[in-house]
Amino acid sequence: MNRDQEFLRNMAREFEEGFNSGDVDRIMRFYGSSYVDVNLRNPVQTKAERRAYYLQVMKRQGFRLKVKPDDILLRGDLAFVRGTIFLIQADLKQPLELRYLEIAERQADGSWQVIWGMDGPVQEYTPG
Repeated sequence: MNRDQEFLRNMAREFEEGFNSGDVDRIMRFYGSSYVDVNLRNPVQTKAERRAYYLQVMKRQGFRLKVKPDDILLRGDLAFVRGTIFLIQADLKQPLELRYLEIAERQADGSWQVIWGMDGPVQEYTPG
C-alpha cells in the first residue's frame, strides 16, 4: 500500500472515530471549501454548510458507524474511494449496510480532501 492509499484509509478511520465521538472538527479537517453530496436535493455545500449538516445528523444519531474502504483508485490528483458503511443500532440485530463512493483531490501539501460523495443501501441482485 502506498502513502496516498494509507492517507485515504486513515481518513476513513478518522471519519468513523469523529462521527462516533461527536467530534465534528475531526471530520471536517478532510473537507475543502465546498463539497458535493450527491444524495442531497441541494448537493453543493460550503464547508460551513457541511459542518452544520454533520452536527444535525449527529444530534439525532442513535447509531454508530463502521467505515470500511474497500477499494482505492488513484488517477493523478484524484482518488476514488469505494467502500462500505455499517450503521449499527442497538435495537437492530444486524447493522444496516450502505455502499459509498467518495472522490478526493490531492492538495498542494500532498494531503487529500474529499470533494464529492454519495452513499446508498446495498441492493441484492441475482443474475437471471
